[in-house]
Amino acid sequence: MINGKIGWHFPPSYGGLEAGYNDSGIATFKGSPFPSLARETIQNSLDASQDNEKPVHVSFELVSVPKEDIGADELSAVIEACLEEIDEDDPVARPELERSKVILKDDVIPCLVISDRNTTGLKGELWRSLVKMQGVSLKPNKQGAGGSHGIGKSAPFVVSSLRTVFYWTCYKEGDKLDERFQGKSVLMSHNSENGRTQGIGFYGLKDGCRDIKGKDDIVDCFRVSGTDGLPVEGTSLLIAGFKSTKDWRHQIAKGVVENFFYAIAKGNLTVLIEPDQDTTSDDLEIDKDSLQSWLEKLDEESEDNTLRDSMIRQTKDFWNLINDADLVPIEKQDNTFGHCKLLIQVARGLPSRVGFVRRSGMLITTEQKNLKRFPRYEDFIALCVFEDPGGNELLRLMENPQHDQFEPSRLPEADQQRGRQGLNHITKWIREQIKEMAGPSTGGEVTVLRELSTLLPDDIYHDEEFDYPQDAEDGNREPGFGERFVVRLQPIQRTIPQALLVEEDEDIETTGEDEGETGGGEDEGNGGEGEGHGRGSGKGESGGRGKRSFPISGVRILPIEGTDNRILKFVAEDYGVVNLLLEEAGDSSVIPRDDIRVAGGPPLSALKEEMVKGKEYRFELTSHESMDGRAWRLIAFARSEDEI
Repeated sequence: MINGKIGWHFPPSYGGLEAGYNDSGIATFKGSPFPSLARETIQNSLDASQDNEKPVHVSFELVSVPKEDIGADELSAVIEACLEEIDEDDPVARPELERSKVILKDDVIPCLVISDRNTTGLKGELWRSLVKMQGVSLKPNKQGAGGSHGIGKSAPFVVSSLRTVFYWTCYKEGDKLDERFQGKSVLMSHNSENGRTQGIGFYGLKDGCRDIKGKDDIVDCFRVSGTDGLPVEGTSLLIAGFKSTKDWRHQIAKGVVENFFYAIAKGNLTVLIEPDQDTTSDDLEIDKDSLQSWLEKLDEESEDNTLRDSMIRQTKDFWNLINDADLVPIEKQDNTFGHCKLLIQVARGLPSRVGFVRRSGMLITTEQKNLKRFPRYEDFIALCVFEDPGGNELLRLMENPQHDQFEPSRLPEADQQRGRQGLNHITKWIREQIKEMAGPSTGGEVTVLRELSTLLPDDIYHDEEFDYPQDAEDGNREPGFGERFVVRLQPIQRTIPQALLVEEDEDIETTGEDEGETGGGEDEGNGGEGEGHGRGSGKGESGGRGKRSFPISGVRILPIEGTDNRILKFVAEDYGVVNLLLEEAGDSSVIPRDDIRVAGGPPLSALKEEMVKGKEYRFELTSHESMDGRAWRLIAFARSEDEI
């Protein structure tokens, strides 16, 4: 037996920072609680794999725990003190805390236990990182491990009505097994007998908020035991006051399948989701042999939910890709990321997505910048697997908290250039391989009408060279009537008018070689003639006598995922105060769009922006009408000193 009092303790704030009920880490996962729970907890288990020749096993089990085993009376008193801090009409915190009080009055508390096997358990700094540290992520096998921000440990609290989780781990220390146990509650600062408290409290030895060590003082329901009744190496989480829903098991199953299909397919992971205690449902087992049937089942059940439906179907396509026996991986020894392999399959109906999988077998993203749009390509699916530990560590450090982008700016400053160049290089290689297998066809005969070349832009074969006939003099001879010859197409060099026509760009951002000036033109409203050759909007702002065009380059209009908003970006090529005008380009004339505004600001046409030569500018644009599928005419002109 240990010496010291066991129970809940919220440390004093000692005049330092105090915490409210809203927690940013918990809020991160509220949108998809069960898939996030599966992703974050299983990722930690894979990172602690013990024997790579055997799969890591993770189980989810709903249990009932006597209230005294979680210190319910003390926790209820803390919640009562928190309620005294909350306004009566608070729409979020008060209802949740009131519900917590009701749950703690029952003799038994519903809890979800998540436990793993064939893992090393957590000791030392790894244990402290999980239980006591915020914003820190330490891993047993650091190179190539999953998380990188320490935010994932908040996911279990989202599905706890008590915002309380208990942790247990067992690890080998020399020839013997050691155990650790502690509870953690994320509530808010409140008054106590020792003064104001911090917002996070701990269950264990109250003196110093220490964990409990040794088998005699750890309740059996918290530990993982083998068939002989003895504890086994591994880690378990007990989520107190589990917020079960009718479909919680299937939601977790979806999270497992969508995120870990590669680890499951390679035999590195098995998952068991046990039924509710008061039902006769069967266990849900997910392993290499059952994954195919799981994908079919989840696809059938997802028809009414388009987002989940599309993700499951995308996962089915990835599953078919990695199980194609005739497919030969394209392998690469990259200077930055080490050994990686690329799988590509081309077939009608595929989603044209590129997935990134790290060494642990978890899908990181299908939304990587510059790998989302493939216009005029055949339908395909691709999966890039990074297998080098060092390369995986670099990717881990670049991963954003949302797990959907690799961002070199997250690296230490000394490594950012290396990360940026490496990511650009691997992205270019992936696009080249996809283009070779699924890119637009360049074969066949083409009739070239040179007299139309200055009027019709070549936007289909923009990356191909344009070869003139061998007998053309100085490249200026026009072909005779009806003459046919096979050519390779190249963008026609033409004068860029001062009113620049801009179409929505792909996701590939370039430096922008199109440095033509954009500016005012003939002013239909006033009848005056401006310096540019384009036509104005008819409202007297897009041109007019005395308006001077302002030079900009690298103009791009990019869609923002999930919204109808757009990003307008360009580089200023001079100094001055500038007005911008964006008009919709119709078939034969421009269409004024007075509804286009800077997000959270004035109409774009009313913007007066002081610009610095060489600086890139970005504006998020909103509009009352749709901006999708339009071509745009951008006009920029300088304001005179009188106008400023």
